[in-house]
Amino acid sequence: MAHGSRNPEALRTVTALLDRVRALRPGLPVRLGHIELNRPLLTDTLAALRGEAVLVPLLLGRGYHVKQDIPDVAAAAPHLRVLIAAPLGPDPLLAEALHTRLTEAGWSADTGRTAETGRLADIGRTAETGRLADVSRLPEAGRAPETGRAPETGRAPETGRAPETGRAPETGRAPETGRPTTAGRAIQTGLRAQTGLRAETGPPAQPQPRPRPPAPAPHTAGVVLAAAGSRDPDAALDTARAAALLGARLGGVPVLPGYASGSGPTVSEAVRTLTALGHDRIAVASYFTAPGRFATECAEAAPGVVAAPLGAHPAVARLVLHRYEQALASAPLSHPAATVGV
Repeated sequence: MAHGSRNPEALRTVTALLDRVRALRPGLPVRLGHIELNRPLLTDTLAALRGEAVLVPLLLGRGYHVKQDIPDVAAAAPHLRVLIAAPLGPDPLLAEALHTRLTEAGWSADTGRTAETGRLADIGRTAETGRLADVSRLPEAGRAPETGRAPETGRAPETGRAPETGRAPETGRAPETGRPTTAGRAIQTGLRAQTGLRAETGPPAQPQPRPRPPAPAPHTAGVVLAAAGSRDPDAALDTARAAALLGARLGGVPVLPGYASGSGPTVSEAVRTLTALGHDRIAVASYFTAPGRFATECAEAAPGVVAAPLGAHPAVARLVLHRYEQALASAPLSHPAATVGV
């Protein structure tokens, strides 16, 4: 079941999503019905069916449509045995799809975390270029941070030794006696721990203290999860949960809900809240199944990157079937039923 929209892209998007569902489960009959604005209407779709049907709302949270409209339509079809599945959201699969849409729009946290895994990036890399920053070198120990070896130009001072071999050069003899000199040993430079030389005299050299790596920079990125909105408090709870799942998926980037309708906050208000908290690179994730008026209004309020709606993302198709299976598990039907997308 889809809500319906005057935007012609909405019907094309929902149709593409159901095509993905059919491809995942070829033997399952899948029909489409709309609550309003588009044909086929849900009432017409149910009137043409016989036997049993599972209604899977392509809606992202609890609200008036889920609690009132859809049960009323099902009750008006007494010739069918109807099960009503839970709405799609919130769910980690939606967080996966939202993350993909943000990335497709060009968004990245870019705050010292890798875009692929959300883990802390290598210490000492600049967020802009990924190259080694100057502060990543360890001058006290004379080591290059990538390998732990002495840099190419870094010969041990006053020793005449080649750092690669730790052996004294052929000329390194004391001119008075012709005997090998000990002047080139690491105990005089404090590098014994680095070169692996063993001191013959004197106290053991203490290892040089290594500087602490710089702490990762705090997130300056933020995301507003733009949703339709509802006056139903359960709908707000569902959207807040979806925002938390997306924030976790993004590696801790703060995600605040913003609404096109209902009791707010609006997308613009959520953007101002993130800005006041010090987040200056704010993107908008479109928490809509398909394009429509609300999705367009929320996109217009975005200060920067704005993602496309969820659409026919593979994760959403998998979630439709998951909700179908959950409904069957709660009250099994006699045979595989028609899945009606709402």
